[in-house]
Amino acid sequence: MPARDPLTNTVHINETTQHQKTKKAIPLEQGEISNLSFWVSQISMIIATVLGVYLAAQQGLQQAVLFEQIQSDKNNYYLRKSLQQELSDNLVLIQDFTEQIKGVGAHNVKRHAIVLDTFVWESMKFSPATLETPPALLSESRKFYREVNDIHNKILSSFYSIPYGSKLLLAQVEHMKTVVLPMFEADTGQLKQTLAQQDVEVE
Repeated sequence: MPARDPLTNTVHINETTQHQKTKKAIPLEQGEISNLSFWVSQISMIIATVLGVYLAAQQGLQQAVLFEQIQSDKNNYYLRKSLQQELSDNLVLIQDFTEQIKGVGAHNVKRHAIVLDTFVWESMKFSPATLETPPALLSESRKFYREVNDIHNKILSSFYSIPYGSKLLLAQVEHMKTVVLPMFEADTGQLKQTLAQQDVEVE
């Protein structure tokens, strides 16, 4: 409270209170404003830098994942297409074999033995893309090689007669042509379409 002078009946304002009011009324000096602006700009720059690095890292990660997926799809396409072509070639070999052994005596059949192409099938043992191949395709391919070899060996050893063995071999050929190879074609066609959507062409 301001003090009143009993003699002069005037009010004396406390100097301390007056000084505080005067101090509060003093605006920010130019140096303080510049200092505040500097720190605000520095903080803004730090935030912008961190945000930029984060967004760049996210974009880089997405591109890396996309690149890996494209490479995986390409490897799978070429692997499955190669196996499909190898199986197709082997069907021709089997058909030729059954033609060659018609009318051949059991003692001469070994001269016409089949030698199946197995380069791709054997190479798949060492390819990381093999286990990405649909199980149905792998299973059908495995059964084909196993059963054809079994039938072929039984013909050569005279366990199967030539007509009966030939019938079993041609049944394998028919199954591969009508069921398995179309499965391969559908699968590789889907992979080719997926790659085309990323502007990647495959032969």
